[in-house]
Amino acid sequence: MKTDDAMWSQKFASTLLILFKIIFACCLHYLLVWTVDDGRRKFLASSGEKSRNTNRLDAAICTGDLLDQRHYHFEKEKDGDFRFTSDQSGPCRLVPYTTERIVSCFDSLHYAKWTAGNVNQHSDRSLYFLFMGDSRVRQQFYYNFVAVSKMKLHFKKLNLIPDYDHIRQPIQNSRSFHDEMDITSNILKLRLSFKWRPLLDDNVTDTIRRWATSDQMERPHLLFLSIVVHHMLGTNGADHRLYEENLKKFAPELDRLANVSQVIWLNQYPVEELPEKIHDHNTYIHSEKIDSYNRAIRRLNENSSIRIWDSSDRLAEEYIRSCAVLKRDEIVHVDRRPYLFKDAAFADCNDFIHTGYSALSQATNLLYNDICNDVMDFR
Repeated sequence: MKTDDAMWSQKFASTLLILFKIIFACCLHYLLVWTVDDGRRKFLASSGEKSRNTNRLDAAICTGDLLDQRHYHFEKEKDGDFRFTSDQSGPCRLVPYTTERIVSCFDSLHYAKWTAGNVNQHSDRSLYFLFMGDSRVRQQFYYNFVAVSKMKLHFKKLNLIPDYDHIRQPIQNSRSFHDEMDITSNILKLRLSFKWRPLLDDNVTDTIRRWATSDQMERPHLLFLSIVVHHMLGTNGADHRLYEENLKKFAPELDRLANVSQVIWLNQYPVEELPEKIHDHNTYIHSEKIDSYNRAIRRLNENSSIRIWDSSDRLAEEYIRSCAVLKRDEIVHVDRRPYLFKDAAFADCNDFIHTGYSALSQATNLLYNDICNDVMDFR
């Protein structure tokens, strides 16, 4: 009897052990499957997120007509960068142009001209960028295209041309000079010029005609111009109809030059319209009038090769908004600027007609993206 009980107990124990092994194996299998599946789901999720982030970071570099906002829409994102969306190619991203990238761009532009079959007696001459117009064009040229290392501005500037290679004529001038300036760099094979031409007259038209037809040595590779604001002043007649008549004679010659050079017309930025900023000699300049002149220029150049740059208008508008929002009743510093603006990005709210340098530096980067991205290799 005891033997039977012992045998039964042994069988029962064996059965329990077998059941335990089966249950344990099933549980272990389920745990392994669940773990692998969970890991797979997490991997796929992280891969998808990484893919989305990669797609966002690796979006195509913006090319094409970046300077015309009719084809591109851009907005500022949380990281401080601007993202563009094209009607034709979807989202793309701007390149932050450092000194090294700008130099590489200029080298590529030289090479592109050489390989395009332009090998002649002038093929090795410097790239020539010419800025022509009034103080707004001069501002873009002087502060944001030509690096002025001694200027104590509140944003980082590009030291494009080293001091030992910086040849300037005239050597000294004020920041509000009404004259011509020529800067060359032998290392960069680059020539930069500014011509003070505040009024659209026969002299300007004849100069453009000469560049387009005969004077190849003085013909710029890129002409950046805008001649508008001074025509709005009462001292110059403030005659919109006369300006349109002069523009009709000027536009065909500029279009002819655009067939052999790159011509960019700067759309006039809006201005601050605050009573304390309106001075007697500028009472005829305001944003509504500026807009009417811009429309006239676009109508005459609608079907030409001239490129009208209006994408940076958004930057100017943001600058104006910031000047309106920031307080203006702080104690004034010795340089006649409120203390608030000492460390602010928008450093020039005292000047109602000239856009702040922080906005212009962004605009200059947009210009580099437009003229450089097609010839640069960002792989």
